[in-house]
Amino acid sequence: MTVSVKDKIELFRSIIFRDIKESASEKKNQIIRNFEREKSRLIREVGDEKNRIAEEAEKKAEKEKKQLVEKVRVKGYHQLLIKKQQFIDQIIGLIVREAEDYVSEEGYREYLSKSLRKTAEVFENANLIELYFTKRDLEELSGFIRQDIASGKLNGRCQMKEAEQNIIGGFYAEDSKHEIQIDYTLKSLIEEKRELIGNSISRRFDEV
Repeated sequence: MTVSVKDKIELFRSIIFRDIKESASEKKNQIIRNFEREKSRLIREVGDEKNRIAEEAEKKAEKEKKQLVEKVRVKGYHQLLIKKQQFIDQIIGLIVREAEDYVSEEGYREYLSKSLRKTAEVFENANLIELYFTKRDLEELSGFIRQDIASGKLNGRCQMKEAEQNIIGGFYAEDSKHEIQIDYTLKSLIEEKRELIGNSISRRFDEV
């Protein structure tokens, strides 16, 4: 059978178009595959980024929460310290007022006598002792103090002076060389109790 030129051309055309169609289909499939791969990659990256952002946000929130809790704790602790100090100052104030009343009572004279006897023991080898009293005691109790001194081991060895600071009551003493000093003032006795009062108040706060 003889194949005409026209038939050959038609056959060649059909082959060409088939190859083109197959090639176009393959390229289309390749493009689709590439697109799907790229889409999957982008989805994974977006998911990873989303998780990273979520984790960072969670860490930041937890950090801010801890900072806030610590800030509140420190603030509360400072407020507690202030309140405790206020209580201590109030109690010390009450004790000071009681001490100011105490110097007018008979028991205060007994306190002075006992303190003068202790002073004689401390300064048994001193030739001259300086005793510092409040202005009130020097004016109102001078006779009693001098009589008490004269009847004991301090006789002839003392000089009575006015204290420059507010000692509330009692006295402090030192030898003429300022080598030995003792303090029997009511103010020092109160200050010695400050730590004890503070510890007592702290225990009460801890129990709340």
